[in-house]
Amino acid sequence: MPNVTSFRRSVGGYATATAGTTQTQAGATALTGAINVVTTGNASDGVKLPTEMGVGDIVIIVNISAVALNVYPATGGAINGGTANAAKALAANMSGEYICLGSDNWGAVLSA
Repeated sequence: MPNVTSFRRSVGGYATATAGTTQTQAGATALTGAINVVTTGNASDGVKLPTEMGVGDIVIIVNISAVALNVYPATGGAINGGTANAAKALAANMSGEYICLGSDNWGAVLSA
């Protein structure tokens, strides 16, 4: 078996955020950290992944709320090959690791 080296790069630091309450991509709170601890008051409130990230950059979102949170890509982007600009729900009290695939597209690994 060949040696495999895995490189991961988290960009930014630790940040806290309150999800935007418009339940739209335009009104979603822009995330600023590599690790983002998010609170939300209503189901489907949202946050938006950062723009202009490099391939392989990682953003972690921890939803410490009792309701689901919508995570949006930057405008024109997609999560897990979905529809452009569509949200991916992050369940209550769960976390997700979002890996930049380039061009504001992301792959998501969500906790169960």
